[in-house]
Amino acid sequence: MSAGKKGGNALPTTRPHDPWLEPGGGTVDAAPAPQLFSPSELFHEASKLCPGDRALYRWIGYVSSSPEMHATLSRPLVGYRAYPPIPLPPTRRAAALPFDAVVLRRRSRRSFGAVPMDLSTLAEIVRLGGGVSHVLRTPEGVNWPFRTAPSGGGLYPVDLYCAALRVNDVAAGLYAYVPTDHCLQQVRQGDLREELSSAVPAHRDSIAGASACLILSGVMERSKFKYGERAYRFLLLEAGHIGQNILLAAEAMGWGAFPVGGFLDDPVNHMMGFDGVEVAALYLVLIGKEDSP
Repeated sequence: MSAGKKGGNALPTTRPHDPWLEPGGGTVDAAPAPQLFSPSELFHEASKLCPGDRALYRWIGYVSSSPEMHATLSRPLVGYRAYPPIPLPPTRRAAALPFDAVVLRRRSRRSFGAVPMDLSTLAEIVRLGGGVSHVLRTPEGVNWPFRTAPSGGGLYPVDLYCAALRVNDVAAGLYAYVPTDHCLQQVRQGDLREELSSAVPAHRDSIAGASACLILSGVMERSKFKYGERAYRFLLLEAGHIGQNILLAAEAMGWGAFPVGGFLDDPVNHMMGFDGVEVAALYLVLIGKEDSP
């Protein structure tokens, strides 16, 4: 049915200015032409599990049951060797609100008041977001640290970083969070607000007032070696689990948080030092003290 006829789903031929599309201004004259083969559809089809994937199932079973594999997989390399650690406070702060109230109150809060965040607050948010919740001792005697968010096979291919913008007792810069040691490791020094703003041009004002930006990255091979093409789905699911933990933790502690999936990939990966293929940024969460209405 053609656009404009009764009952048709007409697409607009013009759209208002969008800072993503034309940073200099103007309008877009037409919607993008549809692709014959959508990459997302092709990926979804290629990553399906089928009854005939017996070789993959046997491999997954071996990895899941091998004591040698358990000894290696229980210690994913997170962080940066030889970089001095910054210990985080081990506090366990009780939430001021009951769980149902936190869930119902959660909003994407975009307006922040440039208020510095205490290190103890950041420590609790990252601990609840993706920290170690308990240690499982396997029958063969391997201690396997499990985290606050579920992960396919307990492989934890999603790492958590913090761009400290206004955090007390922490110099501005980029830090890796090491869950097993509950510490940060400084990866880069310096104010990252301009780089973040260039990568997320639609939310410059949010970045300008934020206290921190948490970056979730995916280490593809950490999951792909076991699950093949299905692993990419698992990485995205895990990033969502961690992201929601972060959002609820911030809300419970009286801080605003804003999840960002629409960022320019290459600038963020460049800022992080990722190649964008084997390791790539997946999700950002801005955190700050919400402006008073």
